[in-house]
Amino acid sequence: MMDAHLSSLIASSTRVVSVAVVVCICVGCQPKENPVLSNEQFPGEKYPSNVLLNKKQRGELVDALGATAVGMPTDPLTSAPDAVRWSDVKVAANAAIVAAEMGLRSATLKGETWTFEIETQGGEPATLTVVRRDPPEMYLATASVGTFGERFDNAERIVREFRMKMRKFGLLKRPT
Repeated sequence: MMDAHLSSLIASSTRVVSVAVVVCICVGCQPKENPVLSNEQFPGEKYPSNVLLNKKQRGELVDALGATAVGMPTDPLTSAPDAVRWSDVKVAANAAIVAAEMGLRSATLKGETWTFEIETQGGEPATLTVVRRDPPEMYLATASVGTFGERFDNAERIVREFRMKMRKFGLLKRPT
């Protein structure tokens, strides 16, 4: 009877010690301060640590940034003439391809021609070609979808989306 009582006592004390060890490990491993705010940088870290500035440092930084702009000539922000900007072709094509639910494989600019290699959801090849033109046309956009260019409805969708995106980006006010 004594052995049963002793083994029961040993088993319960072992459980108590195990729980105490787990609690000590969990509590002891917690950081003392917020790790994001610690500014500690580790070797091989991809991004630099955050920097918290006091009121004086913030004021000096704002003054330094503001001083670079004082007296500098600035161009007025305007929408694109003729509603389109040639510099918007790449971003408009990317947005149009996403809107047409397709994926961009590559984009190349040769002279005055952008060529965008596209892949459809079905894995078919597609191409959007945008050639620069003189105002008021500004550009000519054509598309081909399918191995033999037989998917005319998808090609029209890409061109339609591209034209809408070009107008959208052309309305944004930017420096001339």
